[in-house]
Amino acid sequence: MIIRGVQLVGEEAGPREIVVLGPTIVRVSEPSAHPSHGDPLIDLGDAIAFPGLTNSHDHLEFNLYPPLAHKLYADYVEWGEDIQRRDGNVISSVERVPRACRLRWGALKNLLCGVTTVAHHGNPRDELSGLPIGIIGGLSVHSVRWAPRWRWQLNAPFDRSPYIFHIGEGTSSAARLEIDELLRWNLFRRPLVGVHAIAMRPEQAARFQAIVWCPLSNESLYGATADVASLKRNTAVLFGTDATLTADWNFWNHLRRARALRALHDRELFDALTSAAAVAWRRSRTGRVAAGMVADIVVARKNAQDPWDAFFAVNPEDILLVLREGSIVLCDASVDVGPLVGSFSVVRLGSREKLVAEDVPWMFAALRNCGVESNLPIAEPRAR
Repeated sequence: MIIRGVQLVGEEAGPREIVVLGPTIVRVSEPSAHPSHGDPLIDLGDAIAFPGLTNSHDHLEFNLYPPLAHKLYADYVEWGEDIQRRDGNVISSVERVPRACRLRWGALKNLLCGVTTVAHHGNPRDELSGLPIGIIGGLSVHSVRWAPRWRWQLNAPFDRSPYIFHIGEGTSSAARLEIDELLRWNLFRRPLVGVHAIAMRPEQAARFQAIVWCPLSNESLYGATADVASLKRNTAVLFGTDATLTADWNFWNHLRRARALRALHDRELFDALTSAAAVAWRRSRTGRVAAGMVADIVVARKNAQDPWDAFFAVNPEDILLVLREGSIVLCDASVDVGPLVGSFSVVRLGSREKLVAEDVPWMFAALRNCGVESNLPIAEPRAR
């Protein structure tokens, strides 16, 4: 497969040609005058391309919820108790949808936004095979206060690195103190990834392999977010959205809010989604569009002349093509990609039609059977 006529985000070179063979990128160069005969050619004109994005924090099964919050909270414990008390009917309604469908719905939300890899913070027994996105491994532990066996999980004889905790999630004294408690009990110095880290201090950050910044989710629940401008000096900063339970479904709205906060420069924020995420999650052949790397690639319409403005201006409707391990998992209906291998559904997103490698009609049927409405701005799809 040859993808032609794209500007690589973060590079000053002119239009590139990306040659993909199987799951691997074999060449990135100036467009050749005579492409190899027989290679499918996808000419996208004036478009931008970037590595498939990594969402370093989501709960896939919580993406059928509307945002649930009634005030600003001191921490996750206060928030959780409040929505359990006030929103029991909404919670029970969504929980009626089969878990397999909820997990796939969360994957669909990410795919529509150009995310090809997700750190799913959920039950280790979740059935995640066959999703159109990749799932990051490691041991997800909910938190110090809501996981009664967290000390044993962290210090068990067998290593399940990295260990991913919600930590410092809030502005309360309890949120601050639990960070020290986690560090004190990390007896074997296991690699830690801290999610949210609103209450974290820079010296604590040095004891974490990485933190995951979720600014839009944090601000909607707590009116504050992590001080990543300080924390980044001592640890890697990754980026996550959390689920629709706490924030907007559109990944790009999260990115634009992060950019507006100016805690990370454009390149740092881009790296948090790509190359820095690849290093932190030990996925060495992802995170860059370069020869020898895994062909996780996104192509989108170019909506601004400045390269960084063009990237941060993207919306799901603008995404033209998504490859995961060299296979097309999403494409805009306007793009001629030739015959598609596998089962695709046609989804209308705004004024655009997208072909996605997922059985979306099955998911809509499951939602109808449980009396739950779609919370994504997509019309009832059809199979292709």
